[in-house]
Amino acid sequence: MYTKITPEKELTEAAIIEKILEGDIQLFEILMRRYNELLYRTIRSYLLTDVEDTMQDTYIKAFEKLFQFKNESKFSTWLIRIGINEALQRKRKSPKYATISLQQDDNFLQIADQNTMNPERHTIYKESSCFMEKAIDTLPEKYKIVYMLKEVEGLDISEISKSLNLSNTNVKVRLFRARNMLKNAILNLSDYSSVFEFGNSKCDNVVANVMDYIYKNHSIK
Repeated sequence: MYTKITPEKELTEAAIIEKILEGDIQLFEILMRRYNELLYRTIRSYLLTDVEDTMQDTYIKAFEKLFQFKNESKFSTWLIRIGINEALQRKRKSPKYATISLQQDDNFLQIADQNTMNPERHTIYKESSCFMEKAIDTLPEKYKIVYMLKEVEGLDISEISKSLNLSNTNVKVRLFRARNMLKNAILNLSDYSSVFEFGNSKCDNVVANVMDYIYKNHSIK
């Protein structure tokens, strides 16, 4: 029966993997919790739906193939590669992933701790996150994955390069293009006609307050 374990902070990643291979399989949970967000963002760069199912497939594949991991690169790099392969396989099997719709309602990326936010800040955070996700979703996937890993997940260029089997220069070029495309996407998604809008109830309140003051303090001839 599954029992949640407490991460063993004194164990290195290599030691954790070694113990898993020796039969202490419950320690695989430590790796999953450590890389859940990274894997989510990786797969979300390619898929709009079935993300959690694809994550599960990725983890199962990683666990079953763990003996092949040689510690020649970071475990996260190896996991990213498996996640991308699983996502691409799912895309090839289903035509529903052929296009991306900006009208799609997606789960919000958990970028920040929302528990400390007051209701107003929480609402602003959700709206801004949703807006950014829609903008990022307009990027072609080869640019989206680079942007997601660098700007959202915070990986360095060298690890992204190893994860995607690209040169450092190629990663930097794709990142530069992704940033420019994202700027254009944000402009296209923005309705500047409503920026600093002052109408409806706001307008009515000011007019009512001013007129009330005039009527009370100035005689009408």
